[in-house]
Amino acid sequence: MSENRAVREIPVAGTASDQLRLMRKDRIAGLHKFNAEQGDIGRFAVVFGDVVIVNEPELLHEILVTKAKSFEKSPILRTSLYPLAGDGLFTSEGELWKKQRRLMAPMFQPAGLRHFADDMVRCTDRAASTWRDGDTVEIARETTRITMVIAGKNLFDEDTFSESDALGGALTTALEWAGTESSNPALIAQARAQIGLELIADRVPAMLAGSLRKLADRLRAPILWPGARSRALKDAVAVLDARVARMIADRRKDTATHRDLLSLLLDARDDDGAAMSDRQVRDEVLTLFVAGHETTATALAWAVMLLCQNPEAYARVRAEVDAIGRLPTMDDLGRLSYCLRVFKESMRLYPPVYLFGRVTITPVDIGDFHFRKGTVVLVSPYALHRREKLWPEPERFDPDRFLPEAEARRHKSAFIPFSAGPRTCIGNHFALMEGPLVLATLFHHADFELIDPNGTEPDPQATLRPKTGIPARITRRRPSAS
Repeated sequence: MSENRAVREIPVAGTASDQLRLMRKDRIAGLHKFNAEQGDIGRFAVVFGDVVIVNEPELLHEILVTKAKSFEKSPILRTSLYPLAGDGLFTSEGELWKKQRRLMAPMFQPAGLRHFADDMVRCTDRAASTWRDGDTVEIARETTRITMVIAGKNLFDEDTFSESDALGGALTTALEWAGTESSNPALIAQARAQIGLELIADRVPAMLAGSLRKLADRLRAPILWPGARSRALKDAVAVLDARVARMIADRRKDTATHRDLLSLLLDARDDDGAAMSDRQVRDEVLTLFVAGHETTATALAWAVMLLCQNPEAYARVRAEVDAIGRLPTMDDLGRLSYCLRVFKESMRLYPPVYLFGRVTITPVDIGDFHFRKGTVVLVSPYALHRREKLWPEPERFDPDRFLPEAEARRHKSAFIPFSAGPRTCIGNHFALMEGPLVLATLFHHADFELIDPNGTEPDPQATLRPKTGIPARITRRRPSAS
């Protein structure tokens, strides 16, 4: 099929300014509006190509799985996350991504995760043991502290408990900057310019094309305009860089054997025997540290809120935890099937990565539609997970949507909190083990009562965090360590 011929025209969802309003004014309301008015697919016409929102499992399966080689990560996402993640696994492309993914994948296979379970429970037990009867705690803050310690211990054999608030503050600043900038017209224009330069390079002599592609590559890093926000970002990244640099230096001097990702990264060698640069190690460490705690912490916070709002589900979690009668272990994971379903349902309603993008690097047919090179494709798990035709009564909290027989009936790309295909989140098995183990440990220690029974709304930044926090009153079920 030629690039200019389409089997079926992609329905127009609006102009570029409509898309910008949708993404800047109220992303959540905009995604609900897209569900109501467009459904499967819609197109916004912009300079240097189109922006297309795709929201249908069959089409998404082609984009993310069967025809994934025709797509790269969106330059908007890569540019907004560059100060934090650099060329880490989440943002890198091409041969670098393939090499790093191949290197790190073995550590995250289910068979290799078993020895992490005890640390997951120990870290949660340590945090929950400090709560006193009648305390009011902010659930999202607590789950962030817990998962940050778990990520530090399991991924890097480091105890970050004493630094979790400082590190959490720095990460929050960097992620909020990325979330805001991803809808900044200046950054969007910069990302579109990258695409435009690549498209022009396809049509000019090789000597000029090379220069254009080098210029496009230089536009990957965002322009940090003078101001308070840029200063705050630089300060936050400096805190994170200093922590990672100290971690790398300490490990290089340590002669002990460690079973963690940091050791694997430092010991890795290319085919020519060259070690990974400290900058690349830094990018991978921060990428996995963020991915290893931010998304799971957010999903756990939503899970606790949703359980408090649904007494029947709450009682089922308590009964499952009480049937074990002690802190859970890896061997108990099969007995925590309802906790796992709760965790999945919380990610259906509030997927931490609620919006991500791809860009076509070749012309490609998706379903009955033709996508030109340079088309930006937006995928929203939040919108997809709330489609009535896929999820009856989509606003209702029902963990039994994830009973094995129900999952078997659903299209595999109807639930994509970890994306799908070759770029599926490398830590998905880690998260699906961590979620139920942490939930069970929390409910082993305490009962929770929301201070505001209505909970809170989602705040659509880089991840879908609770907007005003989730304060809850603690009633201890076991004696406090303090």
